Amino acid sequence: MKKTLLLTLILLSSLLAQNNYSTKSNWLLETPTSEAKFQKIQTQFRGFDLAMVEVGYRFNTFYFALEDKNYDLAQYQLDKIKKAIVNGIQRRPKREKNSKLMFLDSQYELMSKALASHNTQKIDKEYTNTKNLCNACHKAERVPFIEVVDPSQRWQSIR
Repeated sequence: MKKTLLLTLILLSSLLAQNNYSTKSNWLLETPTSEAKFQKIQTQFRGFDLAMVEVGYRFNTFYFALEDKNYDLAQYQLDKIKKAIVNGIQRRPKREKNSKLMFLDSQYELMSKALASHNTQKIDKEYTNTKNLCNACHKAERVPFIEVVDPSQRWQSIR
């Protein structure tokens, strides 16, 4: 009796799993029209929030590159932060004004010049300004609850 019950439960579980669990890997290829495919792709790219996820990730490496005085890596990450913001603006043009005002057309260049100087005092000053402007932009964009702080641990094992 126990074996029959166990076997029945296993078969029933297997049957339910097959019918209710979908992991289609062709979710985009099986979409019937190009327009519908582009709508799905656009949904996956999302808005400026996804750009900020990348910025946050790269900011962590940027911060620790500064700590390590690896200014080439810091510049690389700063460039990628800029690219992520530019790409984010493409998806959410209403974020352009403050992004340009507080970073793209101003602080990016100042931070880059400080990095090129290899002068620790200039770099520290511009890093603080960069972080403060990020927070000012968040306030201007009505998300003041997102506060940029100095990271406490590395997210990547690179130096």
